[in-house]
Amino acid sequence: MHRDVVILGGGIVGLSIAREASRFGLSALVLERDRVGSHASGAAAGLLVSRGVVRSSVPGRMFYTQALQSYPRWVADLERESGLSVPLHTTDDWCFFCPCGRADRFRDRLERESDPALWEETDLVPPGLGTFLRPTSFRVFRFHEERWLRPGDLLPALRDAAIHVGSEVMDGVGEPRVERLATGGFRVLLEDRSFSTGQLVVAAGPWTGNVLSELGWAANLVPVRGQMALVPRLHDLDALVHLEDSFYVVPRGNYSLVGATSEHGKWSEETTEEGMAELRRRVGTLFPDFDPSRAVERWSGIRPRTRDRVPHLGWLEPGLMVASGHYRSGISMAPLTGVVAAELLTGRTPSHDLSDLDPHRRPAGWRRLP
Repeated sequence: MHRDVVILGGGIVGLSIAREASRFGLSALVLERDRVGSHASGAAAGLLVSRGVVRSSVPGRMFYTQALQSYPRWVADLERESGLSVPLHTTDDWCFFCPCGRADRFRDRLERESDPALWEETDLVPPGLGTFLRPTSFRVFRFHEERWLRPGDLLPALRDAAIHVGSEVMDGVGEPRVERLATGGFRVLLEDRSFSTGQLVVAAGPWTGNVLSELGWAANLVPVRGQMALVPRLHDLDALVHLEDSFYVVPRGNYSLVGATSEHGKWSEETTEEGMAELRRRVGTLFPDFDPSRAVERWSGIRPRTRDRVPHLGWLEPGLMVASGHYRSGISMAPLTGVVAAELLTGRTPSHDLSDLDPHRRPAGWRRLP
């Protein structure tokens, strides 16, 4: 069986690419080892935090920002195509820093990059939040009109939208094997069938390296486990809360989603007492009532991080594309990742600058194995 493009990985990046490729007229097939969205995409908090950025020389940051700008229309399109609702929440985001050089650097970056109408440093914390905080000294930054959504809403809608426009999505297929064809292109072998394709996209998150090593490619792609806990609501404000722009508290009805640890080199998707203790130690500096032992649910996801923390997106060789390494930003970057990947797959000039995301860049890019 032949498909114009086969995409390995049924997370948000793989599904986004498949949907756009189908909309561009290609026959697109997504193959997922387990369940669609069952790893980092489904485990994510669903934060779409822009920090008001309007200009930046930091590699990859403007691609990220432009992807966020496309979110309202993208979600509306997914709802129309899938018939499913994907609520997109807009709230304030309160970011707390201990008084230190890191807070100074954070403010300096905001002054260089961000629209001053979209953020402020303030001494005033609203009662719905402040009465629950530990009484200590923080520097407080408030961001206006930040967004978030629930991955549990987004992923089914994206999957159904991709199918609606013509993509095939197969999950539970196990570990595929990939081989090059002498006539060009690739064959992807499953236990009971195989598919040939002229264009293969590997969007398998931290497992991308396992697939590409079979084809003679290697890169410094690091797994980073993030552990999270869902606990009774920690405050009364309908807003996001960040600690030092790293740990977060996200409203979930009567609960708060608290996350996330950053455990480099961890491949196990389990939660640990050590991870929960780290959340308690860090988030407890803000909310003394936070107790992971009261969690109604705990989970983790493994995020793929590149050496320079900028995703890999583009051709490794003719017909072989990589789309991975999004780290904490897979959901945030998904709309634009899908568009530019489909443009490459159809021979178009990308509508956005991909030079920062070049998978061959040094020293963070892919290299051929001896």
